Amino acid sequence: MHGRIGVEPFDVGYGASFAATSDSPGALECEIVEDGGVLTAHDPAPAAPGDRLAFVDGTMRTEARLTRNEPDGTVTPGLAGTWAAGAALTDGARMRVDHVEVGRVVVFCGGAPTSLPDQGPWSWQPLAVEGIDLDDARQRLQRQMRAAEGRLAERLCDDGWLTVVDGPLFNVRRERTTPIVGYVKTHHRPMLDEANWARVPGLGVGQRSSLFAMGDDTYACYLRVGDPGPWSSAWAGIVRLEVPAGAGRADAIAAIDAAAAWLPRYASVAYRDPRAPVNLAPIAGLEKDLHRYAGDGALALRAVRAAVLALNAE
Repeated sequence: MHGRIGVEPFDVGYGASFAATSDSPGALECEIVEDGGVLTAHDPAPAAPGDRLAFVDGTMRTEARLTRNEPDGTVTPGLAGTWAAGAALTDGARMRVDHVEVGRVVVFCGGAPTSLPDQGPWSWQPLAVEGIDLDDARQRLQRQMRAAEGRLAERLCDDGWLTVVDGPLFNVRRERTTPIVGYVKTHHRPMLDEANWARVPGLGVGQRSSLFAMGDDTYACYLRVGDPGPWSSAWAGIVRLEVPAGAGRADAIAAIDAAAAWLPRYASVAYRDPRAPVNLAPIAGLEKDLHRYAGDGALALRAVRAAVLALNAE
């Protein structure tokens, strides 16, 4: 008799939402700091009407692969790319996109940056990485995007918005006293001991788990944000919420409860989003707008080519 088989139509471009096993690299046994150390399901109180909600996300695009031919014959790879970050905001009225920031970079491997000449409105920040793999350059582009997300999330939270960042809290200061919520859709490693880890799939829609400590600087819990359907795997529809520990346990629990109360309201649906229900509808809409703000990729490539021709002609 085989176990239950789940079907999860998660686009392969985004990776599977659940890839954790007991021997996953970096597996943790985080301490549960509520409910006597036993993972328990919590039903958050209904969300208050008129809450000021902010969803923060970023996108990035590699627009051209580059090479730099060194005098000794070495060929050094690089890339030209664009990142964008912004927020979807609502205070009870219609959702709107705001605070959009766009940056263009040229990232070369080998530790030495190369500047491209501006082409009309097109300009690029020169950056470099020490590695020699093009993936190192892509990660540098990603860090630019994540840093912008972190700055925006902190500003919105300080202005009184209930702020959720799509993804882990990579670029949010953990000593913060006002909690920002990280929204993690994929699970790459077990975070709890075996007995408590096995209880997580028992969460009902809208229920959160007990709070647990991820090291000294982050509190987290699991939330089933939506119903993925009877054909799905046991972990489908479950996300991890993170908050900086600097806010203190009481404020962290309050922020988690507030977010858990209203996040299910924004879960996506399968006929609109292959990542449903874990990809939030405001985030999906924000991503589309950020791609538009980043401009046309074909025009960006044309501008890079023109810049390279101008540089080589100097």
